[in-house]
Amino acid sequence: MNAAPKYKLVLPSTKESYFFKPFLVKQEKALLLAMQSEDASVMVRTLSEVIDECFDGKIDTANIAMFDLEYIFSQIRAKSVGEIVTLTIRCEKCDEENEKAKVNINLNIADIEVEFPEGQTTDIPLWEGVGVIMKYPSVKVMEQMEKIKDPNDPDAMYAIISACMDMIYTEDETFPIEKATDKEVKDFLDNLTNEQFKRIQAFFENMPKLSKTINYSCPECGHAHEKKIEGLNSFFS
Repeated sequence: MNAAPKYKLVLPSTKESYFFKPFLVKQEKALLLAMQSEDASVMVRTLSEVIDECFDGKIDTANIAMFDLEYIFSQIRAKSVGEIVTLTIRCEKCDEENEKAKVNINLNIADIEVEFPEGQTTDIPLWEGVGVIMKYPSVKVMEQMEKIKDPNDPDAMYAIISACMDMIYTEDETFPIEKATDKEVKDFLDNLTNEQFKRIQAFFENMPKLSKTINYSCPECGHAHEKKIEGLNSFFS
């Protein structure tokens, strides 16, 4: 039996290089079943298992950023099934019932990149010489966020923020969050001003995304569109 080919991938968040092998038919079947379930947690869990096998366990899928996970899947899918996917997109100007106002776009998913918003940084200065270093929400954290029923629940919000804090720093030293107690982190957050706390919240509102801008014209009315497609589901739904 021939050994599966291996391909190189650079993880968007860390710029570290990894080698992976394409997924097998049985893994593709598992992914299709997970997608058909329309259960986000099932899909993420199955995707994590497939990535673990394709990377021989060298990537900690539970703790990488969600946009890393999506990018990894797009690259594995390109080498396993094919680089071209066809998206059917509707004209934004024509009537929604007009079936002629659709266009099929052939997109090379190997060219999809993670877009980092301008000014987005993990270093959040709070006051003179003091700030926090954040971590992008991991798959594990995103699953926690999905379970939050009340977005205004302060305890849930603190839990998410705490899970994404890497360290607190001053001009002289750093304090790793993993060595702090939950109470110490909560006390730190409680004693921030409203403006300082909003700086941390802004980190979550401007996350990097799997993104591709496409240009097309409506075959019915001729209107020219420039559309940004974001998120894994948009490319494979």
